[in-house]
Amino acid sequence: MAEHAATSTQERNPRSAVLRTVLAVAVATFPLLNGVLLAAIDALRPYEVHLPGWIFVGLNGVLLAVTILAALVTRVLAVPGVNEWLRQYKVLRWFTPEDDQ
Repeated sequence: MAEHAATSTQERNPRSAVLRTVLAVAVATFPLLNGVLLAAIDALRPYEVHLPGWIFVGLNGVLLAVTILAALVTRVLAVPGVNEWLRQYKVLRWFTPEDDQ
């Protein structure tokens, strides 16, 4: 197996890749799903249905777990050996990093 001289930016800067993923997941999911939950609470108010406060805590706990999982997957995909395996076997072509030219 030939060694690639060029490496992907995720391989060169795995910490930055993970932090960008965490930021993207947090910005996308936390406000959106908490907003949906607030809208659901307001929609149920005329029917005198009250959701307990732990619903917010539970939802945010799940969102935190999803964010951590996304960070772990990003970190694993940034490992040079994983990228080399993806390059060699081309299992999932869209996950194979593009080498710098």
